[in-house]
Amino acid sequence: VLNGEIYNHAPLRDRLRRRGHSFASQTDTEVLVHLYEEYGDSLVHAIEGMYAFAIWDRRARRLTLGRDRFGEKPLFYAELADRLVFASELTALRAGLPSEPGLDPDALDAFFVLGYFPGERTVLRGIRQVPPATLLRWSPSAPRVQLSPYWSMPSRPARRRETISELADEGAFLLREAVRSRLAADVPVGVFLSGGLDSGLVAGIAADETAGRLKTFTVDFDAGDVGEAAQARATAERLGTDHHEVILSSADIAERLPSLIGSLDQPNADPALVALHAVAEPARREVTVAVGGEGADELFGGYPRYRWMQRAALAERYVPAPVARVGAGLIRRSLPDRVARLADVLAPGPLAERNLDWVTAGRRHARHDLYGPQLRECVGRDYALQDVASLLSANGHDGPVSQLMALDQQRYLPDDVLAKADRATMLVSLEMRAPYLSRELAEFSATIPTSTHLADGGKAILREIARRQPGISKTRRAKTAFRVPSSDWLRGPLLPLLQHQVTDGHLVAEGWIDRRGLREAVETHSHGLVDRSALLWPLLVAGLWLDGLRGD
Repeated sequence: VLNGEIYNHAPLRDRLRRRGHSFASQTDTEVLVHLYEEYGDSLVHAIEGMYAFAIWDRRARRLTLGRDRFGEKPLFYAELADRLVFASELTALRAGLPSEPGLDPDALDAFFVLGYFPGERTVLRGIRQVPPATLLRWSPSAPRVQLSPYWSMPSRPARRRETISELADEGAFLLREAVRSRLAADVPVGVFLSGGLDSGLVAGIAADETAGRLKTFTVDFDAGDVGEAAQARATAERLGTDHHEVILSSADIAERLPSLIGSLDQPNADPALVALHAVAEPARREVTVAVGGEGADELFGGYPRYRWMQRAALAERYVPAPVARVGAGLIRRSLPDRVARLADVLAPGPLAERNLDWVTAGRRHARHDLYGPQLRECVGRDYALQDVASLLSANGHDGPVSQLMALDQQRYLPDDVLAKADRATMLVSLEMRAPYLSRELAEFSATIPTSTHLADGGKAILREIARRQPGISKTRRAKTAFRVPSSDWLRGPLLPLLQHQVTDGHLVAEGWIDRRGLREAVETHSHGLVDRSALLWPLLVAGLWLDGLRGD
């Protein structure tokens, strides 16, 4: 059984035929069967794609589950006394269990901090996720799960002799090959186009490789100032694509959000989920496959905090800790919230804490005032922070940027970015593909020192490739994605949903969140005193999801 797509199934089929295998179809799923006959579990080293698969070996009475290298496709399992239950969605898996599992408090705590469920944990007790790039083996004669990683990113070197221009030559070839493989389909294919570099570069290559006019899609809003339609439209005009813009209105969001969150098998508090789902719905009427820019920032050093962490590491060498602590305090008190996040980086402290507070706007510090009796004990265990610290330590000592890039590749990318992309698109039966996650391109990115990645304001290799690609804007712009005006929405069309959570939501009624703490956060935000959207969004998402689980 296969969920996903094996991009290189055609050459694999040809190779297997030469070795005597006979095929009954042209499907990529059948190729897996013959690969298993030929190579056993080592078949994973031959395949390139996004996948979750299950193979039952009837003769050996053994089950093998496999998940793709970066976790583009989900795969859940639960161990029972006499059997293993597995599925691509928690909703399906729950139907195969003898009783309804309860919520996992530590996983919920991690969700409120991070906005997603990290690693193997899920929202439900006893149900785990197969990690990316991992095989799971199980048999009735020895009914215990065995997990075996089959791939990892190469170790990053200290330096390479090539210039950025020479590295871009290799990167451009690999990226074009990756885009070409993701465009291969017997159904219409389009590109999700934001106003940024990553998707623009993919769209430019895809336009070159498409016989007719490439279809591109973007989303805009009637509130806030985060829309990217103008930049995306300009890119589409230069590339000559058949461009489609979707407006997600404030009136629509109040109706869309509860049904969308209620459709998820577990919560995801990335606000871009809403925008991606809004653009995927009309895109599905035009295409069956969409290609996006996911993975570029994590692999090629695109996040601004990488550069700030590097600067902070240098500052620690020369600035005494008391002085840095005072400076961070002044930043927090005197600058706007978004800029004040720099204080989380500049203040002395462990890398795990500084990075976590940067990416979550310090949500972990609000838990004492927000948590109800069901979650208060989790604060002391601090699962999210312990997980981050453990992975940073395991990622070696090649400097903070290398550690953080590896952390994002292992957690943020699969558990948030790719989970969001898969759920938002598959809910409308649209297949999402990510060229930047090609194995060869990813391994190439790992051969480049972090100092090279961070040159030219970050993503130096991709910027050099873009300079050579006709139709791609050379204007330097801040990093963009499918962002949403969450702060405006939470003061406007979504405010009644927040107020319902305070008075009647299961999140409060069941003791997960404290009513008084939630009411205070809602009122502070709604009156415009402080922007609490980073805190309120995961609470609203979790509340809507739990209400849906309970049947409301």
